[in-house]
Amino acid sequence: MKDLTFVIATRKGSKRIKNKNVRKFGRSNLLEIKIKQIKRINKKATILLSSNCQKSLNIGKKHKVKIDRRHNKYATDFVPMRDVYKYLAKKVNTKFVCYLHVTSPFLKDSTLRKAIKVFFKKKNYDSVATVTGVKEYLWYKSKAINYNPKNHPKSQSLPEYLALNFAVNIISTKIMRKEGRIVGHKFIPIPLRFPESLDIDDQWQFDIGEIISKSFKR
Repeated sequence: MKDLTFVIATRKGSKRIKNKNVRKFGRSNLLEIKIKQIKRINKKATILLSSNCQKSLNIGKKHKVKIDRRHNKYATDFVPMRDVYKYLAKKVNTKFVCYLHVTSPFLKDSTLRKAIKVFFKKKNYDSVATVTGVKEYLWYKSKAINYNPKNHPKSQSLPEYLALNFAVNIISTKIMRKEGRIVGHKFIPIPLRFPESLDIDDQWQFDIGEIISKSFKR
């Protein structure tokens, strides 16, 4: 993993869940859970924590990870994510980036190892991304998009769509830096099931997550 940097980005001022990344979650907090996970799979991992949140930076210093005190310009609700990704990639010195969201606390160590192994083993792909399968009756702008309402199929016959859940994204630093993206042009999907796929973005997800954390085994 010498060519790989694990990148974690947080910011202060979470709108839907106050102090989401650093507040108590189970026996720890979302940020610390992610840093410890990386260190479990590789004690010598290169970890970059980028944040404008002092509490986050303090946690990063405690665990001796590389710190980037991100300018507020790249931590607002209005900055395009492609600009943020380009900024972060410029802070990386390795050939590849493993971008991890702290809001996926139930990602298993084995899944993260698998994603890394697959990325370096498979050829003709430029990235890896975790996904959630969606097999539902989908509508958009008053129209069904994945089935014919006049010939209603059984749910198991529906086509499966893939939704990015951003628990793990691995891509070359060059693409991330040049194009401002963490999902490439041809990616390998790594399917996740609940609770691994849970992305904590709203209070109800945080509350459910705390319940799950009491019995969750990594």
